[in-house]
Amino acid sequence: MFSVIEATLKRPLKRLTSDHGPAKEYHTPPPGLEKELYRRVVDMGLPSMASFLLLNLYEAVNIFWLAKIGASPVAAVTVFAAFSWVMTFPNHIIGSGSVAVISRRYGQGGGTPTAEAIRATFLLKFFTGSFLGIIGVAILPFALTLYGTEPDVAKLAFHYGILNSLTFGFAMTSFSVYTAFRGIGRPQAGMWISVAGVALNMILDPLLIFGIGPFPRLEIVGASIANSVGFITVVVLGVWMLGRHDSPVPVKWSFRNLPKSEMKQIWRIGFPSGFSALSFALMNSTVVGLFAHFGTLVVALFGMAQRILRFGHMINVGFGLGTGALVGQYLGAREKENAWHTARISIRLVMICMFSFVLLIWLFSEPLVKMFFSEPESLEQGKWFLRILVLSLPFRAALEMMTNAYNGAGRNLPPMIFGIFLDWGLIVLSMLVLGKWLGWGPYGMLAGYAFGNLLGSAIFFLFFRRGHWLVEEDL
Repeated sequence: MFSVIEATLKRPLKRLTSDHGPAKEYHTPPPGLEKELYRRVVDMGLPSMASFLLLNLYEAVNIFWLAKIGASPVAAVTVFAAFSWVMTFPNHIIGSGSVAVISRRYGQGGGTPTAEAIRATFLLKFFTGSFLGIIGVAILPFALTLYGTEPDVAKLAFHYGILNSLTFGFAMTSFSVYTAFRGIGRPQAGMWISVAGVALNMILDPLLIFGIGPFPRLEIVGASIANSVGFITVVVLGVWMLGRHDSPVPVKWSFRNLPKSEMKQIWRIGFPSGFSALSFALMNSTVVGLFAHFGTLVVALFGMAQRILRFGHMINVGFGLGTGALVGQYLGAREKENAWHTARISIRLVMICMFSFVLLIWLFSEPLVKMFFSEPESLEQGKWFLRILVLSLPFRAALEMMTNAYNGAGRNLPPMIFGIFLDWGLIVLSMLVLGKWLGWGPYGMLAGYAFGNLLGSAIFFLFFRRGHWLVEEDL
């Protein structure tokens, strides 16, 4: 179904040499090999998916508790999330670069080079995030005025954002804990670390928000404390486990003899991905600003819908990150054809999962909204917010798999260029046309978001199937 076809453009696929992509068509592999690749994709993807689903579960529970206070705290968290995505866009530069470098090093034999790649990733994430957090606290009051939110929402977002900004370093590094364990073929370890962090987070959340027992009632500030403690826990456990002698790749944590060459390599490979992430973050901020024109309730409903649908998105992220790691390992081991089949199988699996998820959301949208809001107006609008927005997920899922295949191969420039076009030329433009210019309001903008993702996924697949990302040279 998703085989590489003979290209009909300027450079026919069959004329490519082994240094520039596949030299032949890759059809469906033998049944035995296909079954084994399915197993590897699932084995790598499920723990990654579980880790991010747990993180998203916390975010949904966080919104659940804050919604008990009112719509304003939910809107405040939604606005700060848009701000934090913009501020932490280097997380994607380092993250995507580290996926390629760590998995390639491990595929080439592991050992000290892999350990140094992990150390470089952690140091880059922590110091970059900490620096961005200090800047974030300084500019947060001004930045919140750009979203056009009501004064009470902006005040809550500021209180929620101070500690969260100061712990950007831990938040960014926590994602590299998962990346490191995936890259060395131990995603289960990363999953259990995330269980510990999220469990502590979810326990502290209601205690600090409502002041249960000896804990003070801190409301939205309590949610930010619980959030920060969870990220710090994940980083501490990850550093400890990776530094143990029985780790598959023991990392010697030190600030001496910094792995500068690996740091440069990670930045070089991930730099295009960072621009794509920045574009997406700015696009999301623009979307929140567009919804803010319709009032606090609409922003809160959009934030609620995003939190629920992230359960589906985290499935995509889990399989995508597992796919990127496997592609990197296969290309590092010079197994190009297995890298292609891994990407193809991942697309098939995640599309099946996402269409099933769409069906579930349509069936259970009303009870899901009732978990957060009880007013009749909120229930009716929220139900359709969920039903329309979820239509984008299957197509976003396919795009996620293709992008992660490029990331695993260390080829991030094509996804960057296309990602910017997708965000502004397809998604935002479609939202403006359907939501504002045609006067369809919030529902029209949601439909535009879904249509932009559908069209973008179809266009990018035309490039992906040519196989130019299947390269084997050393990084």
